[in-house]
Amino acid sequence: MLLVGFLVLSCGAHWGLRSQTDLFLTVEAQRIADSANGQDGPDLGDVRDAVLSPAMAPGTEPQTGLGRLLFQVIYIRVLTRGDHRVLATSPDLEHHPTLLPALDALMDESDPKDASLTFAGPDEERKMRVLTRRIAGGRTGLWLQVAVPYDHYQDLVENLSLALGLGLLSLLALAALGSWILVGRTLQPIQRIATEAGTLNADNVFDVVLPTTETDSEIGHLVRTLNLMLGRLNRTFQAQQRFADAQQRFAADASHELRTPLTILRGEMEVSLSRPRTAESYQNTVKSAIEEIDRMTQIVQALSFLARQDALQLAAEPVREPIDLRELTRCMVADFDKMASDKGLTLMAPGAGEPAVVQGDVGQLQQLLRNLIENAIKYTEKGKVTVELTPRSSPGGFILAVEDTGIGISDEGLGHVFERFWRADRARATPGSGLGLAISKRIAEAHNGDLRVSSRLGKGSRFELFLPCV
Repeated sequence: MLLVGFLVLSCGAHWGLRSQTDLFLTVEAQRIADSANGQDGPDLGDVRDAVLSPAMAPGTEPQTGLGRLLFQVIYIRVLTRGDHRVLATSPDLEHHPTLLPALDALMDESDPKDASLTFAGPDEERKMRVLTRRIAGGRTGLWLQVAVPYDHYQDLVENLSLALGLGLLSLLALAALGSWILVGRTLQPIQRIATEAGTLNADNVFDVVLPTTETDSEIGHLVRTLNLMLGRLNRTFQAQQRFADAQQRFAADASHELRTPLTILRGEMEVSLSRPRTAESYQNTVKSAIEEIDRMTQIVQALSFLARQDALQLAAEPVREPIDLRELTRCMVADFDKMASDKGLTLMAPGAGEPAVVQGDVGQLQQLLRNLIENAIKYTEKGKVTVELTPRSSPGGFILAVEDTGIGISDEGLGHVFERFWRADRARATPGSGLGLAISKRIAEAHNGDLRVSSRLGKGSRFELFLPCV
């Protein structure tokens, strides 16, 4: 762009000076030619007067149409073409006779039919712009030459070109330096980003956040995009790690918990096959095997549930729907009426009241309530099991409490009650896998709620489930 500007300005200055000079010469030549056009032919006296008094002589006002340039020296002569006989000469030309050979040479080269504008002169230091033309209306062979010094304007154009060239080189140097500094400053944050990104690996991808001092620039947008990408990678790696941990834990828990029922099942089968037995004995063995298989099935289902929850695959975005917690609880209590009456226990359901609407998964909440109510009945020998539902103002939601008068939990055991496979010493005699409360805890957390327990040994336990409202 600078080079194009340089060329345009330089060429424009050269063209402008020459066009103004040519305009001046054309007008001056026309003035002299008009003075020679008399009715009876050219009046040489008028021609000589016009030649001796240039239109822009020193101290005179420029005439209209002569252009913007002022020439203090004007060379004019009127002569015949064939023998170069001079009829009139301006004073300036008389004082510079060394210019005559250059003007004579132009007379020999000029086209008789047309006027011509050209450069001439003894050398570059005395260069002229010359207009050679035939005087209209004059007799054959009468010609006019008008010239002005052009070396000054030629020097002006050359000096202007030199100044523009030096300015161009200076501007290019400054532009190169400025671009180098600007690009260097621009690339610095990119270099920092590249350095930080080069340190990323599977061990530190969770901690690296690319720094930037830019906010609204493209660099800042790039850094924000990369940090968002790192966040997504972080979550992906964590999910994969949780899934791998869940698989390992599932395999360890399954192998640990299934070892006992499989050992019992194998022992019963071996005893049955050790000698011939009655059909009734075989039936009892098969029934016992079915019970052990049912127990293993429950363990596998519970472990699978917990493994999916740990890996965030237990409907990490479950299908949620509005659920009336009060109505759901009353239905679940009704399902356990017979189990409670068979043990001689009183099972009390929540009273009537306003709907307690929460967002959740019906199947999971049913499993949670089933675990709490079933445990309360299982570990209570006499007394009652009470299920209560009360609203909670801060934060907004509902508290579902299941309270019993059973064997209770010791203070040492309260910290382990929601751990997998943990069972109190006094509860080991009853059937169970020790996974129900762990599952209930996970379901509560998946619904943005909480499950807590308070208990006194020999007095009973109280489990409180908090669920946020819609």
